[in-house]
Amino acid sequence: MNLIPRDYRGSVLEITPEYLRQRGLGGVILDIDNTLIGHNVPVPTAEVLDLLADYRKNGIQICVVSNNRRQRVADFCERIGVEHYVWDALKPAAKGYVRAAELMGLAPERTAAVGDQIFTDVWGARRAGCYAVLLKPIHRGKEGLFIAFKRALEKPVLLYLKIKGMIK
Repeated sequence: MNLIPRDYRGSVLEITPEYLRQRGLGGVILDIDNTLIGHNVPVPTAEVLDLLADYRKNGIQICVVSNNRRQRVADFCERIGVEHYVWDALKPAAKGYVRAAELMGLAPERTAAVGDQIFTDVWGARRAGCYAVLLKPIHRGKEGLFIAFKRALEKPVLLYLKIKGMIK
């Protein structure tokens, strides 16, 4: 089922270079809001910046894929030193993930796609053939009504993941 992630983690900080290597993955596709930063927060924490540096040091390719507008994504990626990005990705369409893999020079099957939403990040990543990792959202307090609605729809999937032992 395309809505079921391959893994569920509490934070992007758990997606280390070792984690990726153990799964035969050479690249990571990252969402922005509630994955790398809290919703509407301009810069990530020092720990997230250290993780990105660790990816680079270990030869892990990085690409940001977001439904946000070009300027928001470009400005954010410039601040964090990420060269590859896809804006207006129209997630859950697979196209943005496939493009991200191309930018990194990898097949989608060799990339982890990491995000906090089932109906955009997981569904799109799975449709593209990526290794989909669902994260617990960083901060949900300032999300709009549409995202709150999607979060409500995610509850049955999260319950399924809990029953299957993927979520504690």
